[in-house]
Amino acid sequence: MNWKNLFRFTPRAGREEFAAVGLVCNLLTFGNLAVSFWLMGGSVPMQHALLAQALMLPVSLLAFWVGLALYSRRLHDFNLSLWWYILYVVITTGISLFSKVGALFVSVLGVCVWAFFALKKGSAEENRFGEKAEPFFSHSFGFSAFCLTAALGILVAAAMAGFSKYAMERSAVSQRQQAAYSARF
Repeated sequence: MNWKNLFRFTPRAGREEFAAVGLVCNLLTFGNLAVSFWLMGGSVPMQHALLAQALMLPVSLLAFWVGLALYSRRLHDFNLSLWWYILYVVITTGISLFSKVGALFVSVLGVCVWAFFALKKGSAEENRFGEKAEPFFSHSFGFSAFCLTAALGILVAAAMAGFSKYAMERSAVSQRQQAAYSARF
């Protein structure tokens, strides 16, 4: 694995690379979401919450860039361009914003898309984006490592979906409690 490829949108990424790097990106994103929701809960003074959010911003941007580059390289392994992923993001954002069940649907769909990208084999021959992706793990460790990282990645993505649903419900409950409290005065 050439670590410089983490930040590049070419050449191609195989299943192993997608599963391993995607798992790390998902864990970073999940950690940032968990800390953000904890900070928004009000148990931390505002100045500390703002400082923590500012410190988490570079990690969030790094995970975003590496994730976007990873999806680009993985789509290149299917002989597709990044525009397909951008279209997916636009459609799911629209569904999430304009539908009552949108966030849950988009979360479940995200888990399915991640699993599809991690499990589907790319094209075996050279395509317009370059040669076949090089193996990420050594052959002696390859298949078991791939299975482990793919399974963990799917579990983390599913946990993120469940956590998002829980946080949204909790946020709605606290908004109703605040409305009821302010209505008394």
